[in-house]
Amino acid sequence: MPRINAASVAEHRAKQLQAIMDATFDLLGEFGSAPTLAQVAARAGIPRTSIYQYYKSPIDLLQAAAREVYPRWIARVNDAARQAATPGEAVLAYAFACVDQVAEGGHAVGTALASITPEEVVDEQAEDMHEAARLPLLHALEGLGVDDPQAICELVTSVIHAAGQMVNNGMDLPAVHRHLEVMLGNLGPGD
Repeated sequence: MPRINAASVAEHRAKQLQAIMDATFDLLGEFGSAPTLAQVAARAGIPRTSIYQYYKSPIDLLQAAAREVYPRWIARVNDAARQAATPGEAVLAYAFACVDQVAEGGHAVGTALASITPEEVVDEQAEDMHEAARLPLLHALEGLGVDDPQAICELVTSVIHAAGQMVNNGMDLPAVHRHLEVMLGNLGPGD
């Protein structure tokens, strides 16, 4: 029986899981690609064989990381859009929240997962997450009264994705925010 470093087995397990998640996010932030289970175990300070008690493969680990990241991502974009005073401000707040999370490493989980899992599994998971995450943007665009909010949502999402790439390529976050203001600051129905 392995030694536990907590008051109970359940508490020990929770601590181990948190250490594994922390190590996973650290490694994703450092390297931008899927870490091996051995790398995660070493970073978490647990024996390499112990990690297999929690995750059977890197895919299992990254899917668990996605389940942790995506709800926070969705909550953050929802909060940002909800706190905005106008639909136009909601679009910008949404965009800023997205690129801020990219800067913090939140998108690294999805990117790493996409690099190692079969396309159809990633597409289904990514599409579910993106649909939930796009709702506040879609509502803001509907509030602006734009023609075909769904199509405009796709275009705005493309701009946000490009802004995220700028962040990943090392551009200063305030500069990316200014670029987003230029691109998205005057959205509304055409004359």
